[in-house]
Amino acid sequence: MIRLLVGILAAAAVTGCAAAGETAAPAPVVPATTGAGQFGLTERAFVELQIATDDQAVKLLDLGGAKVSGALRDLAAEIATARRTELAALHGLLDSAGITYVNNHEGHDMPGMPTPDELAELAAAPAPDAMFVRLLRAHLAESEGVVRGAAQSVTHEATRTLARQMETDRQRFSRRLGELLRV
Repeated sequence: MIRLLVGILAAAAVTGCAAAGETAAPAPVVPATTGAGQFGLTERAFVELQIATDDQAVKLLDLGGAKVSGALRDLAAEIATARRTELAALHGLLDSAGITYVNNHEGHDMPGMPTPDELAELAAAPAPDAMFVRLLRAHLAESEGVVRGAAQSVTHEATRTLARQMETDRQRFSRRLGELLRV
C-alpha cells in the first residue's frame, strides 16, 4: 500500500508539472546497486519530494528563528540544522545514483510545505509565534508520514536508513514542540 502511495506521488508530480506547463528533462535512473536494493523510481520520487519539502522547511525555520521568541527560536534553529544535514544526505543519494536534482514540485501547494504566501504572512506578522507553530506542526506531521512510508517501501538500503532517521527526527521534534507548548 505504501509503495503504491509513493508511486502515485511520483506520477502525480510528473503529471502535475506537465499540466502546469513545466518541463524538465528526466534524468536517467541509474541503479546504485543491483537487484532489490537498487536506487529506483520509488527512491527517486521520495528523495526529490523530500528535497523540495526540506528546502521550504528551511525557509520557514530560518524565518521562524528570526521572528519567534525564546525556546521556539532555539527549536527552529535546531530543526533547521537537521534539515540542512538531511538535504546534504538527500542530494548525496541522487549524486551516488548519477541523477541530477530537478525540483518537480516548485510552486506546488502541498500539505506540510509552507507556501511563499504563508512565509510572507509570517514575515509580516507582528506576533508570529502561533502561525509559526501551526506551519511547523503541519510540516512535521505531513513529513513524518511521507518518511515513514518511504522507510517501509524503498529497497535501496541507504535511502531506507536515511528515511528511518528522518522519521525518528520528526517524532523527536514533534514531541519537543508539544513539550514547549505545554510549558
